[in-house]
Amino acid sequence: MSGFPLACAMICATATLAPAAFAATETIPVTGALTTSELTGTVTVVDQERRMLTIQTPEGTFEVIHVPDQVTRLDQVKIGNKLTINQTDAVVVDLQKGPGTGSVSVTKETVTERAPGNKPGGTIVNTMTRSGRVEAVDKANSTVTVRGPTQTQTYTVRDPALLNSVVPGDGVVLTYMHVLRGEVKFR
Repeated sequence: MSGFPLACAMICATATLAPAAFAATETIPVTGALTTSELTGTVTVVDQERRMLTIQTPEGTFEVIHVPDQVTRLDQVKIGNKLTINQTDAVVVDLQKGPGTGSVSVTKETVTERAPGNKPGGTIVNTMTRSGRVEAVDKANSTVTVRGPTQTQTYTVRDPALLNSVVPGDGVVLTYMHVLRGEVKFR
């Protein structure tokens, strides 16, 4: 008798049990924040060796910009070009409850998307996710102690009601995104 029927039975049993295990895990958004800024100006210096640009803003100030390695068309940027850079920073904190939560880790990812067309431009998204585990909850002092990848730290919680559902062993996930979008307009 071959092991094929047994293997099929095991795969089917695993497939039906896996959703049940994941269904017991709950992610609860806790807080988040977002900031955006824009920098516009005329390119006055292009230093390809050091990967730096200097631009003069409409207000007359000079800004020196380090150009990330992911930018592949720096050689096409010329003095006199108009440059616009939009920066967005976002952070989200989630609480995870259920089996398998509370792992301690750090992951990083960079995604680069080149803008279509002839002009240099595109978007760089850097994402870092830090996961930790709740070690202690002190409702009287409105604090929570979280063990992260590099240290254990106690945080004061502004809204004490948030601590009502937090217990040691819960997971805390902080996701930070830094998005740079740049566009060059030829003179």
